[in-house]
Amino acid sequence: MARSTLLMASGTAVSRLTGMVRAAVLGGAIGALTMAANAFDAANALPNFFYAILAEGVLNAVLVPQIVRAFARGQGEEFVNRLMTLATVVLAGLTALLTATAGFWLTAFTQDWDPEKLRLGTVFAYWCLPQVFFYGLYLLWSQVLNARSVFGVVMWAPVANNLVSIAGFGVFIGAFGRYDADSGTGQAAASWWGAGQTALLAGTATLGIALQALILLGPVARLGLRPRWRWGFRGFGLGRAARMTGWTAASLVFSQAAMWLAIRLASAAPGAAPGQPVASNTVFTWALSIYIIPHSLITVSLTTALFTRMSEHVQAGDMALVRRDLSYGIMTTSAFSFLFTALLVVLALPLARLLQPGITLPEVEAMTGPIVAMSLGLVPLGMTLLIKRVFFALEDGRTLLALQVPMSALFAGFSLVCFWLLPPAWWVTGIGLGQTLSFLAGAILRLTSLRDRLDGIGGGELAWMHARAGAAALLAGEAGWLVLRLFPGGGAASLPTAIAALAAGGTLITLVYLLASRLLGVTQLSDFAAPLISRLRP
Repeated sequence: MARSTLLMASGTAVSRLTGMVRAAVLGGAIGALTMAANAFDAANALPNFFYAILAEGVLNAVLVPQIVRAFARGQGEEFVNRLMTLATVVLAGLTALLTATAGFWLTAFTQDWDPEKLRLGTVFAYWCLPQVFFYGLYLLWSQVLNARSVFGVVMWAPVANNLVSIAGFGVFIGAFGRYDADSGTGQAAASWWGAGQTALLAGTATLGIALQALILLGPVARLGLRPRWRWGFRGFGLGRAARMTGWTAASLVFSQAAMWLAIRLASAAPGAAPGQPVASNTVFTWALSIYIIPHSLITVSLTTALFTRMSEHVQAGDMALVRRDLSYGIMTTSAFSFLFTALLVVLALPLARLLQPGITLPEVEAMTGPIVAMSLGLVPLGMTLLIKRVFFALEDGRTLLALQVPMSALFAGFSLVCFWLLPPAWWVTGIGLGQTLSFLAGAILRLTSLRDRLDGIGGGELAWMHARAGAAALLAGEAGWLVLRLFPGGGAASLPTAIAALAAGGTLITLVYLLASRLLGVTQLSDFAAPLISRLRP
């Protein structure tokens, strides 16, 4: 399990690092808080929104358990080919429909935008929405690989996407220069964009996603699976998969409705405070991409490997092993997540400066609040993801739907309260905090609901471990905060200052956390690393 997780984590690390470079180059091309940046972010967020529905609700919920079952009864290749045939046709039709209605979706996801900004965003959306088809293919093929315990290439494929984007955005800068015609709104800013600029910027983003998907064809073929068109879906378990998909899709309606509201509210911030450096939908997306890095490195990697194993245990009817895997996964991911929470909360300011060196200090400060608010949810986010995979393995979508409703209501309600009561500069930070609270409520509700299904969850042991790891994170965060006070501007006065602050603060936080964890008896970090370290020794 540790070796599989390390392989996935290494790919994810390179992917996230190149993703950070991608974000920096994109910021160099069109800025971070400009009208064009917000328009492109809203357009490029649309395929990601629909991909989230596919990934978390429609496909991840059913593919791995169903593929594991199909191979167990000797129908693996036939099942996969029939599933791929059906899914590819549906994806093509869905993508065509979404692209044809790009203007509607762009309007639905934004608020208080002037006509020129909407026009530019709609043009970007026409180029970006075809990504839905390639995202779907990537997801389909990746789940086939995961079900056969082939994990690494799935996590490495996004690196190709980032490299294509970095190259394309670099060509954009070389061909057209840095976008600097932004007046905040109106014709002056929008007229800078011709067909060549929009096609190169947004077309590059779509080309990268296409390559990310097509890379997986080779590994799928090496499994011995011969992709073929296969029509006729009766007798292959797709009806059972469809029922599970229905429940999880309904759950995603509530989840993504809350996310839609968050994006829409965030998009209104610049118009409510013209001329001020306020966080908007671009910053919301950017903060999401930052805080999700540690989650992807450990939690997603470990959960992906555990999901296949838990699905096998459920098929064998061994709930004790499912309970053991759940407890192991929660405590291991939380041990890492507490460390990254301390790092991101304390170092948010110099990190923002490092990733966006060309913006002013007030703009950097406007970007840090959402990072801090979202990073506080790393631990419950990891728990909710892992617990959700248990429900997927149990093929219980109905309970997930019932538990998702209060989570989404809390997220949406808190976001609205912040929108109504706080000044625009705090809207996105409030939205991020609402997301954190929803993850915390979801972790408690979902974990409690599994108690009877798994004959206990070891709640006392989990609570005691989290209390000790949380104390270690507080000590480490305090030490890092004291170090940052030694740097001008909290470590964000300049790019060299940010690099030095990140090096000093990051090193100290990590060392203090590892030492405090060891003294407090949090053994999950060392237990997880032991098999890897033993293999590195001569």
